[in-house]
Amino acid sequence: MWNGLKMLVVAGAVVGFLGGFERASAQSATEKLGRGLTNTFLGVFEVPNQVFNTYRENTGKRIGTRETATMKALGVGTVRGFREAFRRTAHGVWDTVTFLSPGPGGNEFQPRMKPEYMEEVTNY
Repeated sequence: MWNGLKMLVVAGAVVGFLGGFERASAQSATEKLGRGLTNTFLGVFEVPNQVFNTYRENTGKRIGTRETATMKALGVGTVRGFREAFRRTAHGVWDTVTFLSPGPGGNEFQPRMKPEYMEEVTNY
């Protein structure tokens, strides 16, 4: 019990310490760390996200049948997904490791990747 309480106090102290880096018009080290952890662990979900997005892009156009869109989504979407998953995970690891540094040129903890987080998949 006391070990858990000690861990909670230490975690609170770390979060409080990181909160001191915040500025009024910029993101903070805490937000950079959160963005980094999110992108590191959830970057793998870009694969199904890109497959779905590719399917959705190709069914709205009159380029062929749904079978064509399905094949394109499975082929092109999977490749896009792995590319974006690698890219998002790499940026997440970088943000996690360097969360205390504002970055080159004083970019004030701004994200290097757009969009900052994985875009949500809208209903089809």
